[in-house]
Amino acid sequence: MEDILVELGLNNNEAKTFVCLLKFGSCSVSSISKETGIDRSLCYSILDKLIDKGLVTFVTIDGIKCFG
Repeated sequence: MEDILVELGLNNNEAKTFVCLLKFGSCSVSSISKETGIDRSLCYSILDKLIDKGLVTFVTIDGIKCFG
């Protein structure tokens, strides 16, 4: 699936992050980082790009941002 997303214009880390969200639904950055192996601080940057592309949103639950 990641290969298809890359063909559609996402970079490898964006595709990996997006697939993680599809697989697990709403996740915190820590969970995404743990699952994908991408550094937590880089995950924020990737998620911002996915939000800008309209592919991801977030909600804050008990003070924790959950992306989905």
